[in-house]
Amino acid sequence: MKRLAVILAGSTLAMSAHAVNWLEVSESQTGSIFSLDIDSIERSDIHIIDEKAVENITVSIRRTYPAPKIVTKDSKEKQTKESDIHHSDQQWLISCKDASYYRRAYVNYAADDKVLKSWQSEKPILTTKDFKVTKPKTISRILVEQACENYQQAK
Repeated sequence: MKRLAVILAGSTLAMSAHAVNWLEVSESQTGSIFSLDIDSIERSDIHIIDEKAVENITVSIRRTYPAPKIVTKDSKEKQTKESDIHHSDQQWLISCKDASYYRRAYVNYAADDKVLKSWQSEKPILTTKDFKVTKPKTISRILVEQACENYQQAK
């Protein structure tokens, strides 16, 4: 069953990220880098049941984590075990109308691109309550606004 989840999540992300053109959008205070794949931005055919005539878009987002460090006795830093998450690829469904998003899937990778964990939404029907409204001056709002801006420019 876990293998099926990995295949499904991987295929969802692979379909949206076939041509990858990562645009670095922001860096968090912890050192994570957030990027979006400009080539993956497209109009979604997924409709929200309680919202008519609203155009939603899908986009692939990558979060690259800083290399984990530990301090040794002689104060030299060493990288910890390779099983830590190196980056996470996610697929978001975005409503540009209210700057909200719904995370449809993610795959977490180690530094060697080994899949550590994956997840894909099993919700067959979405409502506006499934979407997370972003707050101003947050990384998620910057990602949503950048994706919407690039989508409008490409129209």
